[in-house]
Amino acid sequence: MSQSTILGCFYLDSCVVLSEALGQNKARMGKFKQDVQKHRINCYVSPSVVTECEYLIKNTINFLDFVLKKVLVVYLEGITTKPRDLDSTQVSNEDLRTIKEAFMTVNQTARQFDLITDPFQAVEEWFVEKLDTEVEKTKKRMLGDFVVSLTATILEEITKLESAFETLVDLEASYISKSTQSPYRPVVDLLVQNGIHTADAVHISVVESHQRSQHHKAVFVTFDYKTILLKWTDIQRFESRLRSIVCCDPIYGLSHLR
Repeated sequence: MSQSTILGCFYLDSCVVLSEALGQNKARMGKFKQDVQKHRINCYVSPSVVTECEYLIKNTINFLDFVLKKVLVVYLEGITTKPRDLDSTQVSNEDLRTIKEAFMTVNQTARQFDLITDPFQAVEEWFVEKLDTEVEKTKKRMLGDFVVSLTATILEEITKLESAFETLVDLEASYISKSTQSPYRPVVDLLVQNGIHTADAVHISVVESHQRSQHHKAVFVTFDYKTILLKWTDIQRFESRLRSIVCCDPIYGLSHLR
């Protein structure tokens, strides 16, 4: 492989790091990693991003382990209808509607606390598929049987997250390295003044710290369109002091380093 003419590096947002750890956004991540490998581009995560990823994974595991099981079981036991014994209650089509209500509560809570939603969706899809199949049968099983199986499915999702957490902790073994750069306070303040959440502002400001200390371009890559990317053009248009910082979707990262 010839020496790359690309100078600069990428700083990854937590959503990009978690996409790598959890196998999400596969097409976009595949293109991004191909660019990184082909041009030997260094990829970094700031200390604040690592902390945020660890927080999200640990909180999601706790939510799965303690809340999800309780919420689903409580709904099935009749919190919105008549109390019933799951071990003596056959599966019915009404249970699917009950599960729909339960997962509305679960998903609302997950988004409220910025948890990783994939595990909840996986459990929901498993539960609905199993109940749907059972409803079609002439001789139906008891709901209590599904609660036992549900526990095993939740444990499987927890195991996946724990594996992702181990992958995250061992980032040095992959193409991503941990940066020692500190946030650049003037940029943090400017970003917050322009409507960027403080945590995101801290992540992004490290790019400026890197550029000032290393004297080459750094690009912040993120999948966060809602709170960062859709605001970024306007922010740079009205705040000249932030024009040295580039934020983009990972698939466009290479174009900003050429």
